[in-house]
Amino acid sequence: MAVDLERIGRASLKELGDIRIDDVLSFIDRGIENMPSYMDLYRRWEVQQWAVADLDFSLDRQDWLESDDLDRKATLWSHRLFFNGEERVTATLAPFVWAAPTPEIEIFLSTQMVDEARHTVFFEKWWHDVVGTEARDMTQLLAEIRPEANEGYNALFYDRLPSTAQRLASNPKDFDAFIEGVTLYHIVIEATIALTGQRFELETMREQGLTDRGFYRGFTAVARDESRHVNFGIKILQDAVREDPQRFAPIIQQTLVECLPLISGTLDPPDPRYITEFGHTESEILTFAFESLNKRLRAIGINLAA
Repeated sequence: MAVDLERIGRASLKELGDIRIDDVLSFIDRGIENMPSYMDLYRRWEVQQWAVADLDFSLDRQDWLESDDLDRKATLWSHRLFFNGEERVTATLAPFVWAAPTPEIEIFLSTQMVDEARHTVFFEKWWHDVVGTEARDMTQLLAEIRPEANEGYNALFYDRLPSTAQRLASNPKDFDAFIEGVTLYHIVIEATIALTGQRFELETMREQGLTDRGFYRGFTAVARDESRHVNFGIKILQDAVREDPQRFAPIIQQTLVECLPLISGTLDPPDPRYITEFGHTESEILTFAFESLNKRLRAIGINLAA
């Protein structure tokens, strides 16, 4: 049955409870087949607005109180990665806006800053309404949960991404740094790591009959936002490679080769049961991640071979 992308694109938070994550990800595949312009992506952002304040986590809170220790630990592991990640990408995106080579790209990246801030607030609300944190502010909350992150994650979000952002901040006209940053931000972090995690967590919730929960609806909205960001990243890199493959393809390839171990490390749980107890395997998740990555690379017009 054909996916009604128009309906998914305009769905409200309540309606997103009836939508599968794989259907949301179809936006990326459609973009590969018929790449939208930067202003098309901006207009899609206008249509797809949602508010964290509209989410009701009361059923999620009830589930949390009734959940066992393993379920709580697995959920906290996943949500720690996302919460920290959303805050990190929010904090490092401004230099990308400053380095945007055209007004259209600048406008779209400005919408992405709003998206990432909203995603951060989404996880903060979940932590308050569901877990019941006593942290007095977001700074304290993020400091409390960060130690659970692994080495691959820390290298990506607290080393490579800030370093690339700083390089852009120092010289916004460094287009090579911009291409490296988009590869890291939009292809490695969003397209390969984030969407993989979203896909498996949301599909597990659907299998458990939890699609009426506030988290399911909000996280599906987050994934829909990310689909716009990924299409943007593909278009930027696709245009660069077509313009000058000898200059830009090696930058993209080198960035990806250096990040491959970090991808695997980030997706590796501290306890395999965090995945296996919910009907999946680490191999299955990594296979999905790298198949997704290869699909994006084919659209960009490169492969991982030097």
